[in-house]
Amino acid sequence: MTQLRTQKRWLKHAAVAAAIAVPAFGLSATAQAVEPELTMKVGITAGPTSILGDGTRYFAKLVDINSGGRIKVELFASALLGKENTQLEGMVAGTHDAFLHISSYTGRIKEQRFWDMPFLFADGDAVARVTQGPLRAEMDEHFRKYNLELLGFFGFGFRQFTGNKHPYNVPEDLKGIKHRIPGGKSKMLLFKALGANPATVTFSELYQALKAGVVDSQDNPLPLIYDTKFHEVTKYLSICNYVYNPVILAVGKPFWDKTPEWARKIYKQAARDTEGWSRMLSEKLELESVQKMLAEKPDYKINYCKKEDLPKWRKIAQPVYDSFIEDAGAEWAAKIERVAKGGYVNE
Repeated sequence: MTQLRTQKRWLKHAAVAAAIAVPAFGLSATAQAVEPELTMKVGITAGPTSILGDGTRYFAKLVDINSGGRIKVELFASALLGKENTQLEGMVAGTHDAFLHISSYTGRIKEQRFWDMPFLFADGDAVARVTQGPLRAEMDEHFRKYNLELLGFFGFGFRQFTGNKHPYNVPEDLKGIKHRIPGGKSKMLLFKALGANPATVTFSELYQALKAGVVDSQDNPLPLIYDTKFHEVTKYLSICNYVYNPVILAVGKPFWDKTPEWARKIYKQAARDTEGWSRMLSEKLELESVQKMLAEKPDYKINYCKKEDLPKWRKIAQPVYDSFIEDAGAEWAAKIERVAKGGYVNE
């Protein structure tokens, strides 16, 4: 049922995605005839052909076109610019330009930890309401408090579990499991509440950690699970849609301060335009990823969490909600929940 709803949603928006992509990519030759005046280096820890790479290239193309070739965006994949903390700290220090990631930002910016709140988002529309609606201006200011400039929330998808012990259907299935987390207070709270043994492992080392049994399981969106071949080193895929994660594109204050106003507008608009496109792309890739995994590994065990069991997960995850309220304030937490569920910012 979940797959069918996602497929219908993708088919509904596929024509829109094509309409955005075709004219944009068709204009690149004109822009490339101009020598770039400015360059932005964007780092990602995933591979160049991952969904993060796709989103960065689309953003780069829009910047190229809209600037008439005056700005060039370069992609540095596979942690070429350093691990997560190196890139994040580098932006603040002025040695790095831009970073596309999620847990680095939720770890640093307490107001962004709502992305770790289980079952907050029902679908992509709920994500759009929060990221592209009236809360956006407040989020811009949250990033600025930490010497960062928010550009965009790119589509990444719901996080799903892959592991080697057994399928996960109910919260009790994670008891005693050595589960990899990317770091961050919220993730630690959640998996301890689930009875797991959370272990922090950097993304670039995760494949080998799963293969060697250093950890029993991990969670990531389906397109990234397939792209990084985690299905090769795990036996089970459990689809629960427990948390929605975007990947956040931000730049450091030093980079932003030296960027002229005309270029700032182009970066901002290109990032906004990439947001909707990338969410639709993530939904398409979710379907394709499962099909590809099964084609490569027919005996891969895939199960779907039942809707009637979801309240159990939500109840156990209450410490994450409580922590977010404590860190970010009850007012901001209430706004996020109301908007995500289709309500108004203020009651």
